[in-house]
Amino acid sequence: MTSPNLPFLDDWERDPFADYDGSDRKDGLISPDGQRYLVKYAERHTRINDLDTSYVNNVVSEYVSSHILSIVGFSVHETFIATKNQELLVACKNFCSESSKLIEFGRYLRKHYDSADVGRLPTLSQLNFILSSDEDLSPHEEEFQLAYWERFIGDALVGSLDRHIGNWGYMVSKNGVSTAPIYDNGSTLFPALSEKGMNEILQSEKELMKRVYLFPKAALLINGQKASYADLLMSGYNEYLNKAVLQTVPRIESKLPDVIAFINEQDCLSDVRKSFYSTIVQKRFELLLKPSLDICRNRQFDLKAMQRLENGVSYREENFETDWESMNTN
Repeated sequence: MTSPNLPFLDDWERDPFADYDGSDRKDGLISPDGQRYLVKYAERHTRINDLDTSYVNNVVSEYVSSHILSIVGFSVHETFIATKNQELLVACKNFCSESSKLIEFGRYLRKHYDSADVGRLPTLSQLNFILSSDEDLSPHEEEFQLAYWERFIGDALVGSLDRHIGNWGYMVSKNGVSTAPIYDNGSTLFPALSEKGMNEILQSEKELMKRVYLFPKAALLINGQKASYADLLMSGYNEYLNKAVLQTVPRIESKLPDVIAFINEQDCLSDVRKSFYSTIVQKRFELLLKPSLDICRNRQFDLKAMQRLENGVSYREENFETDWESMNTN
C-alpha cells in the first residue's frame, strides 16, 4: 500500500499522557489544532503459509473497516492513513473528552467475576449477566443488548476476529452511561493475508466461501466454543440478535453501493486489495446478512446451527465440506 498523497505527521507533538493498551505497536500524538490521536503502526508478522504476509495489514484494515462501518450507519471512531518517519500508520481520533471516560467491557467483568473466570473473550452468559446485573449498565439493558448485537452484525460484515473484552465498551460521564463508538477494527478484512493470497482466493469460489462460513469465528464463547457468525445469524439462538438483524441489515443493504464506491476510490489501495475487499464484503453480506434477514422475517431458523450452539460444537472444516458439496449438487 503506497501513495504519494498520504499526509505525514513528523511534526506532530507526542502525547505524554497516551496510555493506550493492546497488542499493536502504538503511540499518542497531538495534532496542530490540539486534538489527541492514537496512532497504530504496521507490524512484522511470522508467516504461517504462502498466503500470509510478512507485515500485518492492521493499519489498512483499521482504516478501511472503520469507514465501511461508518458508511453503513454505525457510530465509529474517526481514522485516516498517514506516515511518520516514513512508517505507515493509521491515526485514530481520541473520542474521550475531559468530562467522559471509556470503560472497557473487561473492567465490568472484573467487578463481578474472579480473575480466573475472566478470559480474553467474553462468554454469552457473562455478557447477559453483566448487562442485566451491573448497577451502571442494567438500567439500559435492552438498549445495550441491541447495541452489542448490532455491532456483532457490523463485525460479521467486515470479518472481525478479535472483538475481545478490551475492544468495546461504554462512555461514562456525569450525564450517565452510553455505548462507545466502535473502535479497534484492525483485526478485520483478513489482515495477515498477502496480496498474492488475496489474488489466489479471488480465483477460487470455494476459498471465498471458506472466508464467509468457516472463518473467522466471532470473538464470543457459547458453551465453550467460539461462535460461528453463520450459526448465530441463522439459528435464531438469540432474540436480541434477531431483532438487531431486522433493524440493521436493511440499512446496510441500502448503503452497500456506497461502501464499494469508497473502497474503489482509495488511491492508497492496490487494484488487488480493492477487488478483494469489495468482493469479501459483498460475499459476507449476500451469504450471511441477507439470508439472516429472510430467516428472521420468516422465523424459519437453521436447526442444525441451533444444535451446534446448544451442544458446544464448533462449525468445522468437515461441516463446510459437506455444505460445499451440497451447494454444488444443488
